[in-house]
Amino acid sequence: MAILTLAACGGSGSTGGHVSPSPSSSTATDSSTPSGGGTPAPSTGIGSLVHCTTAVPAGDNLVIGTVAGDATVVVRDIQDPAHARNLCAFEAAALAPQFVSGSTVAYETSDNQILTASLNGGTATVLATYASGFDSGRYAFSPNGQLLTYIDNNAWRLVGPSGNRVLATLPAAPARGISPDEDDSFLSFSPDGLYIAYFQTFHTGGNGATGPDQIRRASDGSLLYSTSGVTMAVWASLPSRLFFRDATGNVRRWDASEGAGSITTLHWIRPRQSPDGRWIAYVYRSPSGLGGIGFYSVQANSVSRTLAAGRSSPRFLTNDLVWYLGEQACSTCFGGQPTPTGVTYIYSIAGASEITSRLSTVSDVWPKVTAPAL
Repeated sequence: MAILTLAACGGSGSTGGHVSPSPSSSTATDSSTPSGGGTPAPSTGIGSLVHCTTAVPAGDNLVIGTVAGDATVVVRDIQDPAHARNLCAFEAAALAPQFVSGSTVAYETSDNQILTASLNGGTATVLATYASGFDSGRYAFSPNGQLLTYIDNNAWRLVGPSGNRVLATLPAAPARGISPDEDDSFLSFSPDGLYIAYFQTFHTGGNGATGPDQIRRASDGSLLYSTSGVTMAVWASLPSRLFFRDATGNVRRWDASEGAGSITTLHWIRPRQSPDGRWIAYVYRSPSGLGGIGFYSVQANSVSRTLAAGRSSPRFLTNDLVWYLGEQACSTCFGGQPTPTGVTYIYSIAGASEITSRLSTVSDVWPKVTAPAL
C-alpha cells in the first residue's frame, strides 16, 4: 500500500554533456595557474535563473526534473511522495541544473558560465567560464559544496578556496561517431569528498597525468590512479570505491588502500549509485536490443535482480526508490537505437514493485549521499 500511495511522486501541483564540433588541440601539462576559459575569482550579483514560490524545507528529499505535461524544470519536494509538490522553477536559460546542497543549486548558461544560486532568493554567483569544446562544461561539486570541478575544452579544472587551477590537460577529442553502449564521460567527486574521478572515452591517447581515466586527490589535485580502455564508471560505498568496466564487461574496483582489481563480469551501461552506496542500478542490453534495468549489490558483489527489457536511464530518488524511462524499439531511429515511450516508472527495491511516475525527467536528487553506507 505504501508504494501504491506513492502515486509516482505525484501529489498536486535528471549530468549533461557538452559537445563542440571543433575541439582544439593542446599540450599536456599540470598547472596551478588559471588559464584558458577558467575564471580565477567568482563574480557575484548576477540575476538568478531559479525562483521559488515556497520555502524549501531543510532536510527534505528533493528532485530537479520535469513533471508530465510541463516542460518547466522544477525543484520538487518528494519527502511525502503522496503529496509531492513543486517548490521552485528554473528559467529556460538555466542549463544542466544540479544540487550543490539542499538550499543551493548550480546551472550553466548559453555563454558558457557555471553559476550557483540560493533557493532562498537573492542573486547568483558565476564560479567559472569555460571555452567551447568536446565535453566542455561538464561539472560536479564536492559533497560539502566547497569545491567545483569542470571540463574546460581539453583542460580538467578544479575551483576551491585556493583559486582555479588546471588538474590535467588532455589530448584533443578526435572527430568520430559515438557508441551509446560503450562511450561515456563521468566526472564526479567521491561520496566522502576525498577524491575526484574523470573517466571518459573521448580525450584518449595520453597516459599517466594525461590519461583518459584518472582519479585525483581532492585536497591538492595530486594523481592517485590513471588507466585507459575502460568506461561506465560510478562511485559507491563509504569508504569510497570507484567501479568501472572494460569493453568485455570485466568490472574493476578501485579504492585508496588496495588500488584497482577485477571483481566480477557485468556489461553494465550508465551505472548509478544509491545515496547509501549499497546499490548500483544500471542498464543491460537485452537480445532484442532494448535496455533493461539491473541492480548490483555492492555488499554481495552480485546482481540481485533485473527488470524486463524496455527500461533505461535509472536514477535513484532514495535508497529504495529508482526512477527510469520506458523505451521501445525504433527501426527508423539513428543507429536503430531504442526510443522513449513517454512513460516513466518508479521501482521499489524493498517492495519489488513498479508503478508509473509523474516525473518525466530527473536531472538530480538531494540528498546525494546518506548513511548508513558500506
